Amino acid sequence: MHIMSKGRKQTPNIVKTLRGTDQPCRMAPAAPELDKVIVLPRSGLKGTAKRVFELVAAELVHKGILESVGLDLLVAYAREMALYYDTMRELEKTDTFTIEQMTKFGPMTVINPRRKLADAALSNAKSLAAEFGLTPASRSRVARLLTDDAPKDEFADFEEL
Repeated sequence: MHIMSKGRKQTPNIVKTLRGTDQPCRMAPAAPELDKVIVLPRSGLKGTAKRVFELVAAELVHKGILESVGLDLLVAYAREMALYYDTMRELEKTDTFTIEQMTKFGPMTVINPRRKLADAALSNAKSLAAEFGLTPASRSRVARLLTDDAPKDEFADFEEL
C-alpha cells in the first residue's frame, strides 16, 4: 500500500507579496506565519562572507523582514558577494583583467576567467538580493509592504452597503 504525502508546504502570503505573485486567487486565508528572526544567528561563514552576512542580516533584522526560512538564501547571498569582492580585489592587485592566449592564429587578448567568475557571482548575488529588497527596484516594493501604505480602493466604501 502506497501512502500519499501531503504535498508541498504552502508559501506564506508575505513571501508571495515580496515576490510580486500576490494575486487574490493565490492568497491563502490561513497561510502559516513565519518565525521572525530577532537575534543574529551563527552562519558558519568566514572572512568576507561573514562580514557581508553580519551587515545585511543586521539590517534585515532591524527592518523586521528576515525570517528563519530566508537564512539559507542570505548565506548564499553572502557567499556570492564574498566571491565577487575577493576575486575583484585579487584582480585589482595583480592588474590582470585580460590575459594573452596563444591561438593557431597568434596571440589573442581575452578576458581573465577570474573576471568571468566574479561577474557570474555578482549576477547570482543580484538575483538573491532582489528577494530581500536589497536592490533599488525591490526596495520600494518592500518599503511599501512595511509601511502598509497600499493604495486604498476609492470605491471600498460603496461595497459595504
